[in-house]
Amino acid sequence: MQMAKEMDRALAPEVADLFAPVPLGRGLMPNRLVFAATSSELADATGDVTDDMIEYYVERARGGVGVIVVEATYVSQEGKRLSHNAMIDDDARIPGLARLATALHEAGSAAILQLNHGGRESVAEVSGRVVAPSAIPSDYTAVGASVLPHELTEEETSDVVGEFVAAAVRARRAGFDGIELHGAHGYLISEFLSPNANHRSDRYGGSVEARARFYVEIVERTRAVVGEHFIIVCRINARDGDGIADGLELDDAVRTAQWLEAAGADAISVTAGLHASRPYLPIAGMSQPRGLFLPFAERFRDALDIPVMIVGRLKTREDVVAAGRVADFVCLSRALIADPAFPEKLRDDRIDDIVPCIACNECLTSVHRHRGIVCTMNPAASRERKFRDAYLTPVVPKHVVIIGGGVAGLACAATAARRGHRVTLLESSDRLGGQLNLAHVPPHREELRTGLDHLIRDVRRRGVDVRLGASTASADVAALRPDRVIVAIGARPRATGIEGEDLPAVLRGQDILAENVRATGRVVVIGGGLVGIEVADYLAERGHEVIMVVRSAILKKAVHADRVYFLDRIATLGIHVRTDTDVVRIESDRVTLRGPGGGLDIVTNVGSVALCVGYEAQRAYADGLAPAAPAVTTIGDAVASRKLFEAIEEGTLTAIAL
Repeated sequence: MQMAKEMDRALAPEVADLFAPVPLGRGLMPNRLVFAATSSELADATGDVTDDMIEYYVERARGGVGVIVVEATYVSQEGKRLSHNAMIDDDARIPGLARLATALHEAGSAAILQLNHGGRESVAEVSGRVVAPSAIPSDYTAVGASVLPHELTEEETSDVVGEFVAAAVRARRAGFDGIELHGAHGYLISEFLSPNANHRSDRYGGSVEARARFYVEIVERTRAVVGEHFIIVCRINARDGDGIADGLELDDAVRTAQWLEAAGADAISVTAGLHASRPYLPIAGMSQPRGLFLPFAERFRDALDIPVMIVGRLKTREDVVAAGRVADFVCLSRALIADPAFPEKLRDDRIDDIVPCIACNECLTSVHRHRGIVCTMNPAASRERKFRDAYLTPVVPKHVVIIGGGVAGLACAATAARRGHRVTLLESSDRLGGQLNLAHVPPHREELRTGLDHLIRDVRRRGVDVRLGASTASADVAALRPDRVIVAIGARPRATGIEGEDLPAVLRGQDILAENVRATGRVVVIGGGLVGIEVADYLAERGHEVIMVVRSAILKKAVHADRVYFLDRIATLGIHVRTDTDVVRIESDRVTLRGPGGGLDIVTNVGSVALCVGYEAQRAYADGLAPAAPAVTTIGDAVASRKLFEAIEEGTLTAIAL
């Protein structure tokens, strides 16, 4: 204990304050940092807790977070959204949940269980029936097609209140310190609060107070049965967000929070946004500012006598300290998925060691695809047991030569060095990073630079012998006497076969972003993937008229937050998009197109054409390296096109398998 006090004195005051014990309800939390509830899809197909789920949460508890709010756990089958959501609809769920609560306590964190009902955001194929306060479908469920929900009767509404209360009792019996009621992001409780979703004329609809009644009754009835020592946290949207007609707004949200406090809530957790909000807010992407919800916290804190929790793109030391000034608890989600030890590193002032969240939202996409939860910057996310065992397994040290310093090569190099191998990284250019050096150039993609900087720091910190401007000829590689060669040279731009693609006015998208070439006048961008839209955005912001030509549809592989952002950018910047269209030929100042109906159309007064049609693998190079080492493995874009998270994952797993 004396050592801990001395450590506190050495910390900056604002950081030390974050790690001081703090009251919540009738209990004392270890510190003010909270792992915000985030679906992991690690429960089994029936909704029970698994060993992987326990290890995932325990890893965050070991990292020093004071409170863990376990992901949305569903109070009834009718409210279930995803096939592997955790469930608390029956007493049979208690033993598994008890294992989780016990494990979190043993690892040093308080344990709170979030209770939820999906309402109209549920999917009929999973829930069996979709219900809501009113028979109004969701504008966007994020996980499936919207359906017309069944409008709950007053009796059914009271029954659902009872389901929440029964679930809270089960959580207490399982050993949790409390519950969090999910009253945000457009799920059932949030739907009752919002005029957008609640058109009722009975006691649960109409005025602000009537729309809050469902939430207030859950808190009142829960408090009556769980007692004063069981924590009740109420999550709420500060506002539903732009693009939502008649959504919940801040003044009504604050009034509702006051009623929840009077009903027995111990804290209010503030967030914002629905799945249909523009921009996408529930899990804000990299286009949104960090700490975007902090101004809301002050309004709630001024109006309430109970603690206020705040979330919203809190990724750095500065973000967390700023949040600590306006809220009682600082909630982190993706930051702790990317680096479970974020709190420990913050406390120890090891800021450069923190694995950054780049807000790419691959985690959200993977959950919606029922893959567990993935993280671009942390391939171990949701596979903690597998990675722990791999790192504990002794290796026979090898000399590993990695050719290519893009993200796959960097991830492989850092992991191989961590495993105890001697690693030499050969990069033929004068800098590391490959395509990621260009990906962060377009507007609002700057966060990608923080990911690249971390990968480079990690490689150098682990003692990798990095050689820039290096020869990668077979003889020179052989001279290094490697035991294993990993080829990660990336891909080359794909040839299109379009007549005229070799004209001087035809530029490659990556060359435009690198500012190796300069586009002029009206620009036709060919390709509708992320590179195509980023190049179009980059050019349009600089005043060019841009016409995008896409063979099928745009942004097919983009995560939802990026898709929403870029579609809004297209509209704002006036970018013209031609889908289901082929390019027939390119001439000096015109481009001939074939549209969906097969007819030809000529775009005139074209100054430049930007080719953003993807890349093709470079597999032949590895074949020539056969004499250079006993074993040669090719990874990343050199094999086939990879997303960023796939490249880092492949590099990491390749190194583990050495």
